[in-house]
Amino acid sequence: MIVFICSKVEGQFLKLGFRVEPALFLMNENQNSSTGFSPYNIYLTSIIQPTKWLNIELRPGYLIGTSDYGGFEVGVFTRIIFPLPEIYLIAGLNNHSNFFDSAHNGGGGYIKNILYKGIGIGYQKDSKLSIDLIYYWTDDKVFAYINNITSIGRYKVDTEMNGILKIGFSLAWDIL
Repeated sequence: MIVFICSKVEGQFLKLGFRVEPALFLMNENQNSSTGFSPYNIYLTSIIQPTKWLNIELRPGYLIGTSDYGGFEVGVFTRIIFPLPEIYLIAGLNNHSNFFDSAHNGGGGYIKNILYKGIGIGYQKDSKLSIDLIYYWTDDKVFAYINNITSIGRYKVDTEMNGILKIGFSLAWDIL
């Protein structure tokens, strides 16, 4: 005897669109805390919703940060939708390929990949527009260096990225 059991699956869709993510950089530069800002971060987005309470998002894009920090990024995120369907928790991984190497006598950037973890909260305004706030951190903080010249001699001090705070504005349209 063969029995087929079918359950109704709700909420499946595929969305494609783009994102703009202004970023606030929290750095340690020349052994002092500093900040930087970049409004020029653009990403493509694809969102798959396998269940009603979970979205999976893929974000390839480009970040223009400081003179020593910028490059291509690709991230994978999950959105967990709360009982209020317009609010969601978002978490994921974002790989930054730093290739801003402005090496000069004063210092420069390291060409390397940096993997960030991120967590945040979002608001789905309507079927197309969402806004989220995500905090990113990494264990691999060093992305640039500064050459210090003193009477004792010349030495290099690393510049570290302590965290990044991004606000994302996403427009995505239903494809399926």
